[in-house]
Amino acid sequence: MPVRPFSTDAEVVRFAKAFLREHLERHRKDIKICLTHDENKAHAYFPALMSCISFADLLSGLYAGKLEGHALKELRNYTSKFLGAEYTADRIDVLYECFRHKVAHLAQPYAVFDTQSKSKTFGGQGRRLITWTVRASGPRPPIQIVAQSAPNQIVGAATPWPVQYDHRAFVSVRSLASDVEKSAQKYMRCLATDAAARENFKKCMVTYFPQ
Repeated sequence: MPVRPFSTDAEVVRFAKAFLREHLERHRKDIKICLTHDENKAHAYFPALMSCISFADLLSGLYAGKLEGHALKELRNYTSKFLGAEYTADRIDVLYECFRHKVAHLAQPYAVFDTQSKSKTFGGQGRRLITWTVRASGPRPPIQIVAQSAPNQIVGAATPWPVQYDHRAFVSVRSLASDVEKSAQKYMRCLATDAAARENFKKCMVTYFPQ
């Protein structure tokens, strides 16, 4: 379908559905490949996690009306509306700050994420030292932040000195991927009735497809 100035709301919705279905197909394919184990029974959890985060990031930008310069605030707004109550602000903060930034720039998160370094983001929650476990599946919610009964020391990984943590973040990729996919379908339905959402989508298409 050629991209040009949209003449009707129905045309915007039709194109949005075609555009997002392409992204959904790629998302499903990537998740399936990443969660298919190799001959050593190993999986590619981090590429799968980045696919989930990147897709949610795209959707939050479309909903906000900007694909460049959108960040945690826009992701919080999107998840609040389309992913539901399990995706609390602190869980989204950890997903964005601990996983998104570090996986994108450093290949994997820090061994322990210190929330004090993001005091404005995690304001009011107190300092937490969060290590992590990324897995294929697990109980809901897909993102859990579990307090330890006492500080523990990182083991099983090389550290230059003893490194302590007092929380562990668990991320279940399969459930997260499914929830992001369902949110995209909700967003598509939203476009049919929400004029502001349609206008924001159109703004993003001008960025995505230069004329």
